[in-house]
Amino acid sequence: MKRYKVKLCGTTSIESAKMAIDANADYIGVLVNVGMSERSLNVDQAKAIVEFSKIPVMTLLYNMSVDEICHIYDKIKPYGVHLLGNTPIENIGKLKNKLDCQIWLTVYLPAEDQGEVDIEQMKELIKSYESAGADAIVIDTVSKGRYGGTGKTANWDIAKDLVMSVCVPVFLAGGINPENVREAILKVDPYGVDLASGVEIEKGKRDPEKVKKLMAEIRKVEYEVNHTLVIMSESYEETRNIGKVIGKMAFAGSVIALCGELGSGKTTLTQGIAEGLDVHSFVTSPTFVIVNQYKGRLPLYHIDTYRLRSLDDMYELGYEEFFYGDGVTAIEWAQKVEPLLPEEYLRVELEYVSESERKITIKPYGQRYVDIVNQIK
Repeated sequence: MKRYKVKLCGTTSIESAKMAIDANADYIGVLVNVGMSERSLNVDQAKAIVEFSKIPVMTLLYNMSVDEICHIYDKIKPYGVHLLGNTPIENIGKLKNKLDCQIWLTVYLPAEDQGEVDIEQMKELIKSYESAGADAIVIDTVSKGRYGGTGKTANWDIAKDLVMSVCVPVFLAGGINPENVREAILKVDPYGVDLASGVEIEKGKRDPEKVKKLMAEIRKVEYEVNHTLVIMSESYEETRNIGKVIGKMAFAGSVIALCGELGSGKTTLTQGIAEGLDVHSFVTSPTFVIVNQYKGRLPLYHIDTYRLRSLDDMYELGYEEFFYGDGVTAIEWAQKVEPLLPEEYLRVELEYVSESERKITIKPYGQRYVDIVNQIK
């Protein structure tokens, strides 16, 4: 089961550290003697947080010599040192020989609107760090001469390419917050995320509500990733049979959200759902009437939102009667009414591959829908 690690960086106080611990973060980050950062602490302040913390603390150090790093480590005794700036590769080997701790390195991508990057050169740099003994890599953003702590995102497609090129854990940093962490994780699939400003009220002051929301979003995306099923359907019959299993397992109040372009197989899958529900009428697309109703083991409500002008049309339709009633709702073009979908539902994404092939991605939200996915497997 996949679990994404969380490092809350820029910790400036015991109170802030406690907030991270209570939220079940995996690591705390403390900047030490980093003059350009508003979140930087001195050695004594950092040591107090290390001694208090029940979870690993990483000390972040910027462009320091091996001797300086060793001196600070000896004073603080953190879980590890996280090196910022431009670290000479030979320094990693020296530090591995001198320190009994984790050594993390940051590499930098430009902010999305601020220049190109040589991907192959970046891969070589990361591999050099890895070969020299780095225990983890953090991909962060550089913006207008500031390395990290920018609150800006980089190109996540490039970040994903970098993550896939190495074996050591890779954390994604740079502009991550509760609103975009789901997208970041699904797009990059990092070992973990590393952030500061995304959960702050102001620089150096952490917001408990933002921290809570961040962790909730991460746990939700973990649930999604761990239970998602991807199937390559090679025929109309295979797509219909998947729907048939869903129909047989469906329960009163089931909502099946069907997402995909024209011709991707949404109606075909719904026909299978109808068969699984013992519906004997022929199921057609309800595009021009918005909703068709069929009698079966449970009522089937087949909704097509393709022609809806706005969410107001769904309110006029009385969608709650379908979503929370005693039947099964299969809704095509569900992405158009995403805000109205219940907390628990089954999402089915269909993608046209060829005349006969469809890529079908099934995501359950809620244990009863997980049971359906397990039955399809």
